[in-house]
Amino acid sequence: MGFKQIGKGTPALAVALMFGCALLGNVPQAAAQSFGSMSILDLEAERDKFFQSADSDGDFALSSEEQVSAVGAADAGLFECWDEDGDGLCSYMEFLNSGQKVFDERDIDGDGRLSVEEVQ
Repeated sequence: MGFKQIGKGTPALAVALMFGCALLGNVPQAAAQSFGSMSILDLEAERDKFFQSADSDGDFALSSEEQVSAVGAADAGLFECWDEDGDGLCSYMEFLNSGQKVFDERDIDGDGRLSVEEVQ
């Protein structure tokens, strides 16, 4: 079973993701700046805040509409989710499972921390 990125091919979401997430603004970047870098735990904390804010109906799953409404001017790449079961929703468990993949993709130097440059 492969991963399917939520909203892939959905023009509104694709355009919105280019602009990033307004709910958290520069929080991940600020966290990386204040600590010099961001650990996987720091990233997961920010991702959890994003999920809780974006899940407007409280069903512990993000629809494409909830993701689109949560997107704004920062880097939404840190908040990507892969729909493992292909149901068109990003469940909380799928969102959590996606965090390590997002971290690994961003940790270019492989030091186990995200620098300010890697967060951007």
